[in-house]
Amino acid sequence: MNAVALVIAFFLAMALETLPSGPVYGMIHPDFVALLLLYWSIRSGSELSYTVVWLIGLLQDMVMGNVPGGQAVADVLMIYALVNGLVRVRHLSVWEQLVFIFMLLFAHRLIVWSWQLWSGPVSWHFSLLLSPLMGALLWPLFTYLLDYLRHHLLASP
Repeated sequence: MNAVALVIAFFLAMALETLPSGPVYGMIHPDFVALLLLYWSIRSGSELSYTVVWLIGLLQDMVMGNVPGGQAVADVLMIYALVNGLVRVRHLSVWEQLVFIFMLLFAHRLIVWSWQLWSGPVSWHFSLLLSPLMGALLWPLFTYLLDYLRHHLLASP
C-alpha cells in the first residue's frame, strides 16, 4: 500500500468516526482509526513511526472534539504494545488475532477514558466493552477487505 492509499484510508476511517449516529451505534461502533493503525502496523512492521501515530491521534482528537492528547497517547501505547508482541501476532491466523486485537482495543479505550476522566467527570458504562468487542469481531472482515485493496492497489500499474 502506498502513502496515497494510506492517507485515503485514514481519511475514510476519520469520516466513519464522525458520522452522525444514534445512541446504539454510538455505543457499539469500533474505533476505525485504531483498527487501521493496528492493521498497518501488523502488515508493514516499522514503516509507521510513533510520531505519525501521535499526529493521527491528535488529529482524531481535534476532529472528534475530545480532550487533546487522549487518542494520541492511547494510539502510541497501543502500537507500542503491538510492536513488542508483533512476532507472535504475525504468525497467528486472523481469527486467532481476535483476542489480541480485543485486548489492545480495550486498553486503548480505557486509556482514552482515563484521559477524559482527568479533565472532568466521565461515567463508566458498558459500551467501553462493546466498542472493542465489535472492533475485534470486525477484524477478520476488516483485514480481508484491506488486504484485498492493498493487493489490488499494488497490482495496478
